[in-house]
Amino acid sequence: MTLRPPAEAIAITGFMATGKSTVGRLLAGRLGLELVDTDEMVEARAGCPIPQIFAERGEEEFRDLETAAVREAVATPGRVISTGGGVLLREQNVQVLRAAGPIVCLSAHPDAVLARTAGDETRPLLQVEDPAGRIRELLAAREEAYARADYHVDTTDDGPEEVADRVLRLLREDARARWHVGARTTIPLRLDDAGYDIAVGRGLLDDLGSAVTPERDGHTAALVTTDRVGPLYAERARASLRAAGWSVSVMTVPDGEASKSLRVLGDLWERMASAGLDRGSFVFALGGGMVGDLAGFAAASYLRGIRLVHLPTSLLAQVDSSIGGKTGVDLSAGKNLVGAFHQPVAVVADVATLSTLPDEEMRSGLGEVIKHACCFDADMFGLLERRRDAVLGRDGATLDYLVARNCQIKAGVVEQDPREQGLRAVLNYGHTVGHALERAAPDWELRHGEVVAAGIVAESRLAARLGIADEETARRQERLVRDYGLPTAVAGVDEARAMQALERDKKIVGGRLRLPVVPHIGTFRMVEDVDLELVREALRSVLV
Repeated sequence: MTLRPPAEAIAITGFMATGKSTVGRLLAGRLGLELVDTDEMVEARAGCPIPQIFAERGEEEFRDLETAAVREAVATPGRVISTGGGVLLREQNVQVLRAAGPIVCLSAHPDAVLARTAGDETRPLLQVEDPAGRIRELLAAREEAYARADYHVDTTDDGPEEVADRVLRLLREDARARWHVGARTTIPLRLDDAGYDIAVGRGLLDDLGSAVTPERDGHTAALVTTDRVGPLYAERARASLRAAGWSVSVMTVPDGEASKSLRVLGDLWERMASAGLDRGSFVFALGGGMVGDLAGFAAASYLRGIRLVHLPTSLLAQVDSSIGGKTGVDLSAGKNLVGAFHQPVAVVADVATLSTLPDEEMRSGLGEVIKHACCFDADMFGLLERRRDAVLGRDGATLDYLVARNCQIKAGVVEQDPREQGLRAVLNYGHTVGHALERAAPDWELRHGEVVAAGIVAESRLAARLGIADEETARRQERLVRDYGLPTAVAGVDEARAMQALERDKKIVGGRLRLPVVPHIGTFRMVEDVDLELVREALRSVLV
């Protein structure tokens, strides 16, 4: 399964008199999108009707105006675009429309077109002695161009309402357009010794019991959450689980990184034992990355391992930390120094929970999203550049896509390297410098996504210094980090402590470092022998 960015536009095209404007208007109304008509845009730009453009300026100039209208139409996301009948004759129009979303081509029998255009003097191409012959000639000339549309709908025998219904059914199946009309995505993650599904959608907590069913009525489970997330979502999750036959004990821990400690872990073990959890029991981790790490390690270690389900409610957890089986707690010497790989049996990401996520946590999660885009997906990187306001405004279609696509990327890497012994190292892009900043900040005050973002800036500069990437590739990454309100440099971090933390990086062997870099947006390369002094310089470049 390939997930593509959500449709920024749905194009309705085809031959004249096939119903493009009427069907486009009906479709836009049903999807709650804006309708724009390129013919109307051309007339507004030219200051005169299309027949006059043809008569006074010629068809070539009309086509130039039409191409400009197409580009203008797709510049604003969330539109149905009704185009002129010849718009697909130009390759650049096809590419622009296809990049924005699905292209639907309407057609009709030549006799139907003739009947619908009889006496219509606004059709400059049909002002000839033999309009029927001209229609057949034009259709033959455009057959190859029309064939390039994604979908074809014959309107000969159906009215506009019926045609709109047929088009809508097609769009519901489209990998891009479906984000406008609602969808649930299931991403399989398959491993040699285990496997699980990652479900992404809205309202999934209310349907949790049917997604994760108990083996018997009264099957025991711990629902581990925090004192901030619990009041928002714990009762919904518990009610759904109980309705399915689970016996659920809610176990709440204080919100914040301080709960990832041996003390809180020990208390959680005691509560699990008091609740009667046995080797057949489940742990459901409801919250952000901290809860996933803590509850995951509790599940990995209690009775030498019981089953785990992640219910991530932060963007960072949904796109990254809930996938891959890494669990752990912190020691005073550093983060995640005690832990285990323990794969969940399911991940259920209810994107609707992001509506209550504080803005600063939302931005932190976007640090990992940007990392994935840099290394794996140039299209997603471009979407992040174009649709900043939609992302930060938490547009539903855009967030649904971003969560699902990032889950797909992370799952694909984990499948190939479940225990972080090879390819999975690419997920550390931005993390070598980022972890040094995180460890050196007073009281761990920098969020994970913030230091990853600053690390991306530093490591992109390092790639340019090494001659692996050009300066523009580094600048694009820095601009994207800045545009999302993430730090391109950090203040208040002690340089000596940061350098000391950098030199403890587990990837350093003999003063040299194995590091992922981005040669071009959407690609990565592992560099096996990076001089540590160059990494120090990159780190210094983001300290202020």
